[in-house]
Order: sequence, then C-alpha cells, then structure tokens
Amino acid sequence: MTTSSEWSQLRSDLLEEVWQLVTSWDGTTKHALEIIENNQNHLDQWQASNNHVVHREYLPYTESEKEKQADILRYQQSILNIIRSERMTVMSRMKQVNQKNKVRDNYISVKPDSIFIDKGL
Repeated sequence: MTTSSEWSQLRSDLLEEVWQLVTSWDGTTKHALEIIENNQNHLDQWQASNNHVVHREYLPYTESEKEKQADILRYQQSILNIIRSERMTVMSRMKQVNQKNKVRDNYISVKPDSIFIDKGL
C-alpha cells in the first residue's frame, strides 16, 4: 500500500519534470509541440495518481509546488500563444495561396471541356 507521503513525492516529482520541460523551451514552435506532447504523458500520470488518492487523505501542496504550478501555467500560456500565432500566420498564407489560385483559374480554364471534332461526315 502506498502512503500519502509517497503519493505526495510522486506528485512532486511529476510537477518537477513538467516544470523542467516548460522552462527548457527555446521559443520555437517545433520545440513547443514536443514539450506539449511530453507533458501530456506526465499529466496523464498525474491524473492517474490523483485518481488513486481521491478518497484517501494526502498531503496538501507545498509553497514551492504552488509556485511551480504558477510558473508552469505562465510558460504554458506563452507556448500556446506562440502556437496560436504560428497557426494564424499559416492560415493567412494558405488564404493568400488560395486567392492566387482563384485569380489564376479566372484567367486559365482548368476544367476539361468537351471537344467535338467535325470529320466532315
């Protein structure tokens, strides 16, 4: 049987791993996606551990854990803002490409039309 201090240590370790990942972010979208993917595994473990101790008494969050949670939320918001910004940029570029294709299609018929050949019959 796992004690409340062991659950608390597991929670603290997971929180530390998540914090280290988000603070290692280099500002790129690619790295942001890797962090989110890796953190999802940690958050799944965290949720599973919380489900085990829901009906048992366990130790409350320490001040350092609360501070790390606040830091994680700030970093996570920064990461999500960058991803949203990149998404908007990509969508804007796609609209420009689509607009160029529409202009091109107005000048050049890309639809195959039926052609009847008069063979003098």
